[in-house]
Amino acid sequence: MIWSFWLLEFSIYIPMAFFTFIGNYFNQLGFSDLQNGLLGSTAAIIILVSNPFWMHVSDRRVKNSILALLSFTTALSLWLIYIFKDFWLIFIFATSIGFLWTSIIPVAESMASYNANKFGFSFGKARMMGSLGYALVMFAFGYVTNNFTFFMMGSLSFAFIGIISFLVPKTQGYNTGQRTKFSFSLPVQFYRMLIFEILIVSSNAFGLYFMPIFMKSRGYPVSFAGISIAIQALAEIPFFFLADRIVKKLGVKRMLVIGAITFGIRWILTFLIMNPFIVVALQSFEFFNWVAIYYAVFYYVNSKINSSKRSDAHALFWMTTSGLSMVFGDIFGGWISNTFGVANGYLFFGIFSIVIGLSYAIFEKSPDLKPER
Repeated sequence: MIWSFWLLEFSIYIPMAFFTFIGNYFNQLGFSDLQNGLLGSTAAIIILVSNPFWMHVSDRRVKNSILALLSFTTALSLWLIYIFKDFWLIFIFATSIGFLWTSIIPVAESMASYNANKFGFSFGKARMMGSLGYALVMFAFGYVTNNFTFFMMGSLSFAFIGIISFLVPKTQGYNTGQRTKFSFSLPVQFYRMLIFEILIVSSNAFGLYFMPIFMKSRGYPVSFAGISIAIQALAEIPFFFLADRIVKKLGVKRMLVIGAITFGIRWILTFLIMNPFIVVALQSFEFFNWVAIYYAVFYYVNSKINSSKRSDAHALFWMTTSGLSMVFGDIFGGWISNTFGVANGYLFFGIFSIVIGLSYAIFEKSPDLKPER
């Protein structure tokens, strides 16, 4: 039974790799960095609507069927982006498809975390498989030169999730059969944490989405971008082996602060260093970057928030992680890249991350975020 959740986590991050690397396809179509950033942000904008909607729907039904619906529909509709080459048509299709695919990971991970608590297995170790799947596919995307093959891989990855959704145990929503409304009645420190996350994770959104363009701007092979992002994902795996111990030892606040500061160091060094092999190796900083911030907030939601409000907290968490942070990272980052050069975008987000991390360290005082005794 546990193996099915490992396989689920492995599969759901493969499509994210597709949408991380799709900026390279838009660049080949001749779109500017700003247009590219706008297209990259469509999912981030629509998730502000799609996530509460689909999380609310799945919370009142069997989650497996909702996950299958989202996956199979996306697998088919994805081809609209490939068929049409006009910027505004692609923008419309990307936004519409984003209403579906952006909720796949939140729904699937709400299933995995619920069953981890129910059956007593480590969610962190199951989530490790997501990093592995993401890394393997990013390695492959770095070497795919045929656009049809690229889209075929993306389409099949969504279909695979739909198949896996029938293999995991039937998972009911937290409020199955009840009439519930979305609630914002959550701890104030949770909202401060989300603001922090929006700002810091935006640097990750920019760093990943513009990595292929950054590599090309310095004359490096685009395959180096795929290798860089794959190394980032592989670097997460050791963290997930020890994730529960780390968060209990350090506490949520320290994990967030350390993650932000190491993010800043990583992007500043990416800007400063001209050796492509060292730039690729620097992405291993991810062992305590996004993954630490993601897991700290996820841990807080599952351990400190009442189960009746947990689905709402999960929705808000993913709205910030994959929504507002990507809007800021992709659109504002796209403007910086277009105006000052893509390399300077990495410098800006590096300094920005350190400033936000230090500010949070000074001003956040909530006792809920301290290490467990």
